Amino acid sequence: MTTSPDVLVRDVEIEGARTDVLMSDGRIAAIGDGLRLAPGREVVSVDGGGGALLPGLHDHHVHLLAVAARRHGVDVDACDSPAAFDRAIIDAAVDGADWVRVGGHDERRHGPVDRQRLDGLRPGVCVRVQHRSGLAWTLSTVAIDRIGIDDAPIGAIDRDRRGAPTGTILRADDWLAQRLGPVPPPLDDLGSELSALGLTGVTDATVSLGATRLEALLAARRSGAVPQRLVVLGTENEDLDGLAVAGPAKVLADEVRGLDVDALAAVIADRHARGRAVAIHAVTRAENVAAATALAMAGPLAGDRIEHGSVLPVELDDLLARSQITVVVQPALVHERGDHHLDVVDTDDLPVLHRIRSLRTAGIPVVIGSDAPVTTIDPWRAIRAAVDRRARSGAVVGPDESITAAEALAMYLADPLAPAGPIRRVVRNAAADLVLLDAPLAEVLADPDRSRVRHTWVDGRLVHP
Repeated sequence: MTTSPDVLVRDVEIEGARTDVLMSDGRIAAIGDGLRLAPGREVVSVDGGGGALLPGLHDHHVHLLAVAARRHGVDVDACDSPAAFDRAIIDAAVDGADWVRVGGHDERRHGPVDRQRLDGLRPGVCVRVQHRSGLAWTLSTVAIDRIGIDDAPIGAIDRDRRGAPTGTILRADDWLAQRLGPVPPPLDDLGSELSALGLTGVTDATVSLGATRLEALLAARRSGAVPQRLVVLGTENEDLDGLAVAGPAKVLADEVRGLDVDALAAVIADRHARGRAVAIHAVTRAENVAAATALAMAGPLAGDRIEHGSVLPVELDDLLARSQITVVVQPALVHERGDHHLDVVDTDDLPVLHRIRSLRTAGIPVVIGSDAPVTTIDPWRAIRAAVDRRARSGAVVGPDESITAAEALAMYLADPLAPAGPIRRVVRNAAADLVLLDAPLAEVLADPDRSRVRHTWVDGRLVHP
């Protein structure tokens, strides 16, 4: 069995001071000037050049397989008009399963989509288009005929006034996956990109992974395709071969399907009885009220979370703060969907839209997740959005909710299994999951960008570049 070489990183900035760091056997072995090296050990030396050395960043809410699937299909997020959207579908290649898979449809920029529009763009071809929220798909007529919709879940098939299917399938990903065949997309290049962003850990927040998708994630960890430490929410299986850790159990508060607070509280109590915290998907005002009420009824457990909290009434702050329920926010949504939200969100909800600063002021733990592919997976763009709160048009969304770049960065340094606790630090005996930036931290945070990531190590192994 071969031993990985020690890594000595000289002249790095840690919490404002210049020093050296030695990594050995996956841990931080020593910090200080003029470090003595163990005799007989192979050592790789890196000149830090005064750049900041940080704990690796952790994305607290992402959907890895959906990100990979988007990248192996047609991503229309960059299309800024209906014409560009149409051209992307017309030019798309058909995959080996005779489908064109499209992700990132945004009705504001691309216009409404139905099966007739898709039929006109690619006659006779199976096309499926995912809405950027991830909550809906629209299929061409040939695609609908291919999968059959007679056994679709109640309410899943959108129909026009005459009762004919529009092609849109709502909140039925599991059913659709069964009809298409659960073939997970390859994850080979995703781990490399995460590493280049300085991410050494991720929490996959998919609500129900199932055996096939879970195994795809574990296989990517096993092969090293995804070197990041992995926390999964959507599984009942807690024996994950040391390749991942089961985090809080994912639970949905879904206004569209109906909110039953008593039933939600019963689900939470059941998870708690098994010793597992919960991560409740709650976006709208009604969903957040239901989630907080159900948590109060069931009794909170350390590690309970609300995922998104997009419209979170201040009336819930005291309850959330007393119970130390973490809110996982997505500041990148402010940039990517801010213009749309300013148009459609109720006037009463705008003051509590995508809160961050006021939650922290109330004493509520807050961490950041990308929710990719719904938003960018780039944490540095999310940090920028948390600071400037600017939508694509330049309009400012909730300026009073702005935080500093250092505060946003700290949310990526929270322990994924104890986000309400102290942030991770570069200290002796800590895991050697580290990111070296190309300049002191203050300089990088003044203009946060992915290009500032110079090296990334996971468990003491260099994973970028």
